[in-house]
Amino acid sequence: MSRSPGDQHRPVGYPISCTLAGQTQYNAAVVVERSLPIDEAAQQVVLADEIVRFKHKNSGGKRRNPYVQSLRRITIARPDKDRPLILATNDLTSPAQDIGQRYKERWQIELFFKWVKQHLNIKRFLGRSENAVRIQILTALIAYLLLALYKRANGLPNSLWSVLGEIRATLFTRPALEAQRYRRRCEEQAELAKIQLGLFA
Repeated sequence: MSRSPGDQHRPVGYPISCTLAGQTQYNAAVVVERSLPIDEAAQQVVLADEIVRFKHKNSGGKRRNPYVQSLRRITIARPDKDRPLILATNDLTSPAQDIGQRYKERWQIELFFKWVKQHLNIKRFLGRSENAVRIQILTALIAYLLLALYKRANGLPNSLWSVLGEIRATLFTRPALEAQRYRRRCEEQAELAKIQLGLFA
């Protein structure tokens, strides 16, 4: 990630007493104070569970690291990736597997809002008041739910993005009406062809 290790675990405006968890850099300079035991049931998921402390007071770029307390570094296996996931948190009591699961659930929420932002026109807010922002976000969430319900109700195997594209392209069309018009055009062309054959016989 682009943020420095010091900023990574204490965003601006967050008190140190709150519980934070985030992905840390692979080359973060830390000192391992002690290793924590890993439950036997979680050993295939949790590769390491350590109490660490930042090695340097300055995190680089002449920025001072304000976080001086101990952190917990958890290494989570990712079979589909080349490298494991390394998390850092100031939660020193919860089971390591639970922390990894919370981060996974939080990541799914971030992916959801990323999808909504990219595909439902929330790249910028149309108004600046709190009410205007709330209405725009709620409208996008309603659109997402309607899209997901439509996909499930019709058993569509396509992705939500594909379903959204199809709905945008055919929103104001009526398949039954279009089919009726097509049949009528075919019948008219057939009748016209018969008349023309009679004229030149």
